[in-house]
Amino acid sequence: MAVPRTVLWDRDPHTAAKHNLLRKYLEPWAPILLSRHATITYAEGFSGPGVYSQGEPGSPVIALEAFAKALQHRSGRIRMVLVEGDERRESELRNQLDKARGPHSDDISRRLHVNTHCGECHPTLLEQLRLQGCLGKPLFVLLDSYGGPDIPFSLLQELGKHRSTEVMVTFQPAFLTRFAKANQNHRRAGDAAFGGTEWHAVFDQPSNEKFTFLRDQYRESLRRAGFTHTLFFEMVDEGNHVLYLIFGTRHERGLEKMKEAMWSVDRDHGVRYRDPKDTEQQQLALELEPHTGPLRRILLEHIAAAPKGLTVAELKTFTLLETVYKPSQVTKLITDMRDAKAVTTTPRRVTAETVVVPYVAPPQPSNQADHLTLF
Repeated sequence: MAVPRTVLWDRDPHTAAKHNLLRKYLEPWAPILLSRHATITYAEGFSGPGVYSQGEPGSPVIALEAFAKALQHRSGRIRMVLVEGDERRESELRNQLDKARGPHSDDISRRLHVNTHCGECHPTLLEQLRLQGCLGKPLFVLLDSYGGPDIPFSLLQELGKHRSTEVMVTFQPAFLTRFAKANQNHRRAGDAAFGGTEWHAVFDQPSNEKFTFLRDQYRESLRRAGFTHTLFFEMVDEGNHVLYLIFGTRHERGLEKMKEAMWSVDRDHGVRYRDPKDTEQQQLALELEPHTGPLRRILLEHIAAAPKGLTVAELKTFTLLETVYKPSQVTKLITDMRDAKAVTTTPRRVTAETVVVPYVAPPQPSNQADHLTLF
């Protein structure tokens, strides 16, 4: 979407689904980390006004409600560091947050520190995180920009230095594929976002592969920034507009929790997922137990590439790190594939140690009658 000029604007289907996902992730994230740490931090670089034109809550209000709920059952403190570039929207954001804090007890309000700041995402966000001592401690950063190359690689690199930091970034590839080739300023913005010029090769890609190419290039950028585990999936609305939602972490448990959140979002926003590893690019409905046909194809290809086969544990790790699916879906799928004679399992009972190889049909016994002759 274009950068809005008004204080409030309509919420689109992409945003509704993103906010649902954010809430589903933060609700378990906060209690888990508060059980181990005295202070955790949530930050946004493009906070917005905290509300949409029809009264729907923005991401800062959604996060505040999730944190207030967590603080009812956990000790510790939660800091919220929110940056908004428009003075009018930052003022409205403070109003909305004050309203959201109102119903909660004094104890929760005392332990839930909310700081809003008017300024550009970079460098304001990083400056505030440093000033408040948030870096190096549990930190979740939402970088939900307006779709262009708004987030510099240098910011991601600074955040990625810290093992306890997680990020969620939105990336809309259409801006670069449509405008950057003919506009030098847009190309420079892309260079700053990707941390290099390798992405320029997108201009030589076939039209149907441009988005995938940029997605993979951006994934590599996040890895170079320090986020060793990244979860990519597409959000495709009813108008077939594509938005990539990218989660970066250094912790496998973070990936597991994000996938659980992903498959439990509401199904009424006109948005679907696609697995980047699925060569057929099948769209997946938002449901807790999704159709696993794409995962079946992905696993068969992965198993076929391993001469000695792979254990179920290895396939679960691959599923966690390289697909949008959950490791918990692997055991049943391997069992079904074995019964359908797509793979062979040794031993037959499927456990974490079971080795899986492609199925090879046994040779058919020869019919001796076919070989009888008169000589």
